Amino acid sequence: MTKKVQLLTTNNLKTIKGEKLGYVTYILYLSPHRANSRGINLCPHASRGCAESCLFESGFGGIYDSVRQGRINKTEFFLSDKIGFMQQIRIEIERAIKKHEGKANIVIRLNGTSDIVFEKFKFFEGKNIFELFPDIMFYDYTKNYKRFEKELPKNYHLTFSRSEDNGGIAMDLISRGINVAMVFKRTPKDYKGYEVIDGDANDLRHLDKRGVIVGLRYKKVTGKGGHEKNINAISSGFVIDYEREVLAGVSDNLDNIYHSISKKVKNNLVV
Repeated sequence: MTKKVQLLTTNNLKTIKGEKLGYVTYILYLSPHRANSRGINLCPHASRGCAESCLFESGFGGIYDSVRQGRINKTEFFLSDKIGFMQQIRIEIERAIKKHEGKANIVIRLNGTSDIVFEKFKFFEGKNIFELFPDIMFYDYTKNYKRFEKELPKNYHLTFSRSEDNGGIAMDLISRGINVAMVFKRTPKDYKGYEVIDGDANDLRHLDKRGVIVGLRYKKVTGKGGHEKNINAISSGFVIDYEREVLAGVSDNLDNIYHSISKKVKNNLVV
């Protein structure tokens, strides 16, 4: 890739909410999964439901072809020249620090629509990007539970992301005090015994208290085939339909009560 593109952006309706709290968020949006010329999966732990409901297909990415192509171009840059890519990330962070010095706190999210283990790229004299900027807070969502088994940089906050095929892992992690993001059709105040906070109020996950569920409202896919994908997102279990779960639980309880009473009645009959 010969033409350099701006890698980090601040044009996000959700992250803009954090500016009221004194934070400016810079996000790197790449093309997810295998949406690249080499077929390399940048979201290796994504479920089918996650893949079909990806933010890459919602918001600006689902409306404007130019936005989608821009993210693909960034991905091609990353895959063809990781060192050059990370060097540009470094330059852009340095510019952001200078631009907002004394005005706002800078936070960086490198996996806007990807799930890359950036901590393993030590391209800066043996340091990774987090170690290069120890005073800057980085954060991400991830479905890679193995990342929690190793010590992360102190300035890197990870929130685990639940999907339809990792529910057990999600509940295990939250029982250990690790926050878990869950996508709901309608967000409840609590779920399975854990407090649910509004993850759409802002995107500043490093400010969240520990041991909570970060409730995210489902963002509908607006690109091609969006209607079918939105239906599948709920039917697959990727999106949690809390009301349906509660009603199903009530129905099961009523069935159990009915069968219990019916058995007692039959046992009490003299034929």
